[in-house]
Amino acid sequence: MSVNKSVLKLIKNEKIKYLFWGIVTTVFYFVVRLLLDTFVTPVLSATITEILTIFFAFYVNRRFVFTKQKSKSLVYQLITFFSGRIVVMFADMLITFLAIEKYYAFFIAVFKLNTLAYALDSIIGINYLTGYRLNNLFWICIIQIFAIVFNFIVSKYLSFK
Repeated sequence: MSVNKSVLKLIKNEKIKYLFWGIVTTVFYFVVRLLLDTFVTPVLSATITEILTIFFAFYVNRRFVFTKQKSKSLVYQLITFFSGRIVVMFADMLITFLAIEKYYAFFIAVFKLNTLAYALDSIIGINYLTGYRLNNLFWICIIQIFAIVFNFIVSKYLSFK
């Protein structure tokens, strides 16, 4: 019986809920971003993806994560939440522009991504990876790590406190 209470307590833990919904939001971000990358420029893809992710993240954080911290008005929560997310959006756009659009060849050369892509394709056997795609994926992961940490701080200590 105490194991069930421990599991229930763990599931109700705010950090665990944030981690779970953060993973779901990150998967949402990756799916939308990688889909859009095939149709539009990387910066436009980053912008559209960030906007959609902001709305998605606000909903899940307000509804499922920070359920007890609703002493602030909805307008206050929206303004602070969106302000924090807009910082991440501009960081995403800047990094995307510099590392994926403008200077991608530099990063591909420095990190030897064409060689890595060839080696990975040889192992996997799908002939899909390129240095450019690996560079894109690498920077998207860096952006998401920054986003998770920064957005938790804003959500926990400003928006939903």
